[in-house]
Amino acid sequence: MLPDISLIQGIPYFNYLAAILIVLVTFVIARLIIHIFENYLEAYAARTETDLDDAILGAIKRPLYLVVLVIGVRAALGYLSVPWLNEIDLAFRVIAIFIGTWIAYGITDILIKDYGYRLAKRTSTGIDDLMIPVVDKVAGIFIAAIGLMLILDALKIDITPMVAGMGIAGIAIALAAQETLSNMFSGFYLLVDKPFGKGDRIMLDGELCEAKDVGLRSTRLYNIIDHTIITMPNAQLANMKITNLSAPDTKLKISLTIGVAYGSDVKKVKQILTEVASNTPYVIDNPPPVVFFREFADCALNFLLIAWIDNLRKKFDAIDHINCEVNSRFEEEGIEIPFPIRTVYLRDDKGGQ
Repeated sequence: MLPDISLIQGIPYFNYLAAILIVLVTFVIARLIIHIFENYLEAYAARTETDLDDAILGAIKRPLYLVVLVIGVRAALGYLSVPWLNEIDLAFRVIAIFIGTWIAYGITDILIKDYGYRLAKRTSTGIDDLMIPVVDKVAGIFIAAIGLMLILDALKIDITPMVAGMGIAGIAIALAAQETLSNMFSGFYLLVDKPFGKGDRIMLDGELCEAKDVGLRSTRLYNIIDHTIITMPNAQLANMKITNLSAPDTKLKISLTIGVAYGSDVKKVKQILTEVASNTPYVIDNPPPVVFFREFADCALNFLLIAWIDNLRKKFDAIDHINCEVNSRFEEEGIEIPFPIRTVYLRDDKGGQ
């Protein structure tokens, strides 16, 4: 029989050899896992259409390598009856929680960015592009906080005061940032409900604007009439009546009231207005322009011309063309465009007029 020779506290040589063998085998298994990842799994993932599997493999390859090594080292230490084995188990438990948190953080980051940016490409607004990094950071902080709490719990540190303090701090932050949060949630509403998109022309309280950019806190609008940029908080914008002139398409109805003098040929006037509108650039044939004899006004016979243009951005060009052509045609046909006239009668001293 072999003599019971020990190096530390009576541990036989066989246990040392077994521990060394386990460490070596663990190292070989860990390297084999890396080899499988790099030469088989990653090669297969590279042939797929999506990059998601490549990113996930890259996120778990190194942490898995460390997990195998930690398990092997812990198994090897089991053959060495060291008095501080409980402390080693605690350290390995903390390391395992850290690695698990690392893996969860990496996979969550990949999933949010992959699906988030893929969804953002389908929308015309920019708020989703701004929110994806924010959501990614919040998710990362949440996962890290959970990992830290698990580590503290493993170390037998009471986390109840910490959780309560975080709750109170969260309430204080929420109250301080109430307006900002309101604007952020309103931004989400604008993203989901989509009352308008970037580049759309909208009416807000009688102001004609063009949506330039929807941000995390505010929306930038271009005031077409005043040639100014308006920055409006999302919460305020979400509560306003929004008329989207670009939806459901870029067609726009224009209405013009045109008056002629009493005694004018009504049929001739309607014919001229219809011809001018039909020959105007940007005016479409379906629906066709229509003219209505609207009313007998004080000084004129008023007609309503309704036409549709194919591009709302050409509204004023179309109106200018119609007005100029109508004026020329009326002059050619001898149709008078009246102006207000008031007759004043003066009474003499004898009571006459």
